[in-house]
Amino acid sequence: MKLFLIRHGETDWNKQGRFQGREDIPLNETGIKQALNCGQALKGGHYAAVITSPLIRAKKTAEMIAETVGVEKIIVEEDFIERDFDKISGMTPQERKAFLASGQVDNKEPFEVICKRMLHGIMKYAGMFYNENLILISHGASIRAVLDQFTGGEITSKRIILKNTCISILEYEDGFLELKAYNLTPEQYQERKSREKLLEG
Repeated sequence: MKLFLIRHGETDWNKQGRFQGREDIPLNETGIKQALNCGQALKGGHYAAVITSPLIRAKKTAEMIAETVGVEKIIVEEDFIERDFDKISGMTPQERKAFLASGQVDNKEPFEVICKRMLHGIMKYAGMFYNENLILISHGASIRAVLDQFTGGEITSKRIILKNTCISILEYEDGFLELKAYNLTPEQYQERKSREKLLEG
């Protein structure tokens, strides 16, 4: 089975470069278009369910993708919520730099905790819907934590920025997960699908 791990569409805070944690910031106009575009890229596949973070930007992305691909079952999962950035939520990178330089501690959610809850959620639904494809909607920092586990820290070491509505693909078989692709734009995913069809033909 394949699990399509997708970051939500753009918000105004994303556009401004602000750290966006558990605040419920909605999609902006660009984010809505991105969600529709992502749904179109995924269209044609069979998916048992769309599982989403409870935050509104993820839920809206999930609803739009589900409608586009024709999936009725949408499940809200707390494990897929964004990292808690605590005191630095809402700050720009420059503001965070000044905050840390002042000697203050941000107390953000530990990396290990994010990894544990994200993988717990992924494995939970992989077992529940075994042999059926799933679409999972989450957030930049939370998805980065998962991808880091499968790339030997490449995401962090190369400072890769996950794009809004980027698609990462995990395969699950016999209790094991394998990363097949990550940070694909919907257009890149469509190209990948086209290549796979050519090879199959």
